[in-house]
Amino acid sequence: MTNITVETFVLGPLETNCYLLTSGKDAIVIDCAPEPQPLLETIKGRNLNLKSIYLTHMHLDHIGGVSELQKMTGAQIYGNIEDHYLNDVSFSYGGSKEFPHLLDFEVTDLKPGKQFIFDQPMMVLDTPGHTIGSLSFFFPALSCVFVGDLIFMIAVGRTDFPGGNSETLLNSIRTRIFILPDETQIYPGHGPMTSVIHEKKNNPLFT
Repeated sequence: MTNITVETFVLGPLETNCYLLTSGKDAIVIDCAPEPQPLLETIKGRNLNLKSIYLTHMHLDHIGGVSELQKMTGAQIYGNIEDHYLNDVSFSYGGSKEFPHLLDFEVTDLKPGKQFIFDQPMMVLDTPGHTIGSLSFFFPALSCVFVGDLIFMIAVGRTDFPGGNSETLLNSIRTRIFILPDETQIYPGHGPMTSVIHEKKNNPLFT
C-alpha cells in the first residue's frame, strides 16, 4: 500500500488544478500556474523537499508559476520539449513576449515510458491533441492519472490553439486513458476529478 498523498491547488486566473504529491517530506508537483503563492507557502511551511516538477503541457496557465517554484526549491523540471510554446508568441493567453519572467526556466525532455516517483512507478503517457506534446501521468499504485487539459468531467480539452487537433485528442483518450482500469481516477487540469468509467459512460463524445 502506497503512502503517497495527493493535494490539489486551484491557482491563477484560469483556476488551474496544480497537484502536490507527497511521501513523508519528499514531494513532486504536477503543473504550476501563475500566482502560485498558496502552493509555495505550503511547500515552505511544511519544509518539503521538492524533488521534481512535471508538466503535462506548455500552456501558460499550466507553467506560469514554474519559474518561481523552481527558483525557490531548485527542483528539476520535466516535460515534452516537442511542445514549442515557450518560444511561440502565438501560444495561449497572450504569448511569451508578454510574460518573459514567467518562462525563465529550462525543461528536461521527458519521453513516454516508466519513471519512479517515491519508489512507485509512474507511467508517462503520450496524449497529444490539446497540444502537440501533451503528456499524462499514470500512477498504478494510486489508481489515478493526471491528464492536464486532455479530458474533463463530461468534456474534453480545447483543440483550437496552435497544435491542437480534435481527432488526435479523441484518439489519445481512447487509446491511452480509456484502456486504464475503470476505477482509475482522472485528475484534470481544470474542474472536478472524474474517473475512467464515469467518462466512458457519460462523456457525450464517447457515448
